[in-house]
Order: sequence, then C-alpha cells, then structure tokens
Amino acid sequence: MPTYNETLKYLDSFVDYERAGLDGIGKDFDLDKLRAVLEKLGNPHRDYRCVHVAGTKGKGSVCSFTSSILESAGYRVGLYTSPHLVTAFERIKINNRNIGEEDLIRAVGRLREYIDPAPDKGFTFFEVYTLVAMLHFSMKKADFAVFEVGMGGRLDATNVIDAEVCGISPVSYDHTRVLGGRIEQIAREKSAIIKRGAHCVSSPQRAEALRVIRRKCSEEGASLSLVGKDITYRINSFDEKGSSFDVRGRAGRYEGCRTGMLGDFQVSNCATAIGICEHLLGDNENNEDVFRRGIERVFIPGRMEVLRRRPLIVIDGAQNGDSAMRLRHSVEQIFRYDRLILLLGLSRDKDIKNVCACLAPLADEIVLSRASVSRAADPYLIKGYIKTRSVSVTEDVKEGLGTAFSLAGENDMILATGSFYLIGEVRELIPERVLTGH
Repeated sequence: MPTYNETLKYLDSFVDYERAGLDGIGKDFDLDKLRAVLEKLGNPHRDYRCVHVAGTKGKGSVCSFTSSILESAGYRVGLYTSPHLVTAFERIKINNRNIGEEDLIRAVGRLREYIDPAPDKGFTFFEVYTLVAMLHFSMKKADFAVFEVGMGGRLDATNVIDAEVCGISPVSYDHTRVLGGRIEQIAREKSAIIKRGAHCVSSPQRAEALRVIRRKCSEEGASLSLVGKDITYRINSFDEKGSSFDVRGRAGRYEGCRTGMLGDFQVSNCATAIGICEHLLGDNENNEDVFRRGIERVFIPGRMEVLRRRPLIVIDGAQNGDSAMRLRHSVEQIFRYDRLILLLGLSRDKDIKNVCACLAPLADEIVLSRASVSRAADPYLIKGYIKTRSVSVTEDVKEGLGTAFSLAGENDMILATGSFYLIGEVRELIPERVLTGH
C-alpha cells in the first residue's frame, strides 16, 4: 500500500486548473470517462441520497448549511466543496470531519487501477478528487451527500450524480470566457444540474437567470421553490458576531435562527438550505429545533472571517464584481474602525476591473500582492485599475501582510480579499485567530 506522501504526490500529478488558470479548460472535459470509472467501482455515487448546488456566489455556504441541518437531524452526511484554503482534505468531509489520511490512501488506491490504464483520458485534479469523494462517502456509508459544483454545472465533474434536490445560488458574471458572457448563458450552464423529476430551490435571481431556471425545471418535470416567494425570511439583527433571523418555509416556520456567518447574504443562503432540507426531511414537528441547531453550528473559514481584533483583520474571497459589492456592503454595515487597509490579490482570469472599482473607494490604503500560484495576477497589472488611492505593491503575501500591519493602527481594519489562495495564505500566517461566531 502506498504511503500518505506517495498518495499526495500522485494526486498532485494531475493537471490542476484551479491553481494554473483556466487557459484551455474544458477541452478535455468528458463526463462519460467519469461514469465509466464509477461503473467499474460499482456506482458508489448511488449509495446515498444526493444534493447538488450550483451558482456563482454562496453555493459553498448553501452546501454547508444543508449538510449541517441534515447532520443535526441525525444523519451521516458527506460534504464535497471547493476550493480549499489550506489543505485539500477540507474538500471532503463526513459530519464536518475532513477525510483522514488512511481513508484517502484507501480511496485513491481503489481508483488508481481504473485511472492509471487510461492516461489518454486526461483526468484533472478536480475530477480525481470528485471521484475520491464519491467513493469515500460510499465506503463510510453516508446517508446523504451534498456536492458543490466546481465551475458551471453542465460539464462539471460533480454532474455525474442524479441529485433528488438541487440548489441554485445567485447567478452572476464569473468565468465568462468558459461559461459565456451573458447571464442567460451562465444560467444555462449552471441549471444543467437540474435532473428529471428533481426538486430545485433557487436563491433570489436576476430576471434573466430565473427565466432560464424556470424553463429548465419545466423541461425536466422538476418542481421549483423560490427564496423570496415560497421561502421568505426576516433579519431581526446583525453585528460582528452574526445575524438573528426568522424563516418561513413551505413546511414550517423557523424563528429565532442565528448564524455566526457574517453578512446579510448568508441569511438568504440559509433560507435556500432550509428549502432544500424541507424537501428532504418532510414535515416533522421537530424540524424547527433541528434546523435552528444545524444553522447555528456552521462555520466556514475564509467567508467574512475575523482573524484578529486589534487591529481588526477580516478575510473574504471576493473574486467578481457582485461578490465585491456584497463584501463592501457588509463591511460598511457591520464593522467599526478608524481606517481601512485593503490587502488585495486576484487571479488573472477574474474580474479585476470591477473588483477594484468596488473595493478601492472603501480603503484608506491599498496593498497589492499575489498568492504563490501561477494563476495569480501581477500586482502591477492590478495597480493599473486603481487611480485614486495610495497603493503599495508587494511580491508575496507575507510581504503584503507585513506592509498592511505597518500601515494599520490599533483601531484600524485590515481587509484581506480577492483570491481564495491569497486569503488562505493570510490565514496560515496568523496563527492566533478569533473565529467568527465561535
């Protein structure tokens, strides 16, 4: 049996578009090659009930809230999300525990005999990890598995599952070179996860995206619930420790819910997860306590996470114009500080222009940097989009964080954002953390 390090080396041998960039992505995507491997493994992805979530922003949060609610109901729940902040183990969880070394070795060992004889198939890092997750959940006898789409939906490796319930978080512009330049095109790619006879729960959407989702549901004979219409919520209060809110679903009312996840948009993500879980769990008088307990337990690193108080350090992955606008709104509504130092780094294929236009006016000082991945944009390129603020350019995240600290007073705020790779490195550099909501 291979060692743990040998297993990691093997996994790292597959092309990783997440780290290298999206140039050429999609040309080799073929879900049939994944189905062929799963067939040889005995179709492990059919051993549990599946939930599938796509969208541009918030899909990871919807998945985490869904998984936590199902776990609170007493089920064994697999969760597959991406990207990771520190270790790829974070992507594969059962009841919120990362996959262990022995389980990873065992799952990869079973896969290799079907993947290695077919080098011409060109499996990617994401595809292999998706297969590992599906096999691991079967081996651990999960009752449910919740899968987050990596990118798009139609050709995403996760789309080999036939989920009985799917969620669509808000659709906006991202990966436009791959998914298309119009909202309708992007929504078509993402709504392709809706399968025959399934139930779909959609977060609030732009009108053009909602038309596509409705049409896809009609074509597949799938039922549809909409947050804002069939599932409604009211925010009672919010602050640096989270939000208190009430939700009215199709099967019940869930009052006094609380999440330590910051930002009012997380309440909408909760409502989407509640809609998904109502369909899975049915009408039960114990659901109110189950849902409330599941929501309160959720914590996702890197999503409006407070790392330190003096100075205040917050990290968040804001990679497109819409997510940057959400972040700006949340910072303005929630936090109190004297000056804001923005530590920003983005991937070169992201919406650099609109992220800068949204976040630069919020900052008193801007520090640009780059994560240690080939996909990272040159900080000097980013600087070209910022015209009206003091800007410092640094070559790596450690230097960038040091510069931000040198500029920040005790009552100031350092907001580190942009790519998940950058905020992951920031999180590793700050060992003593104050976990949001915990």
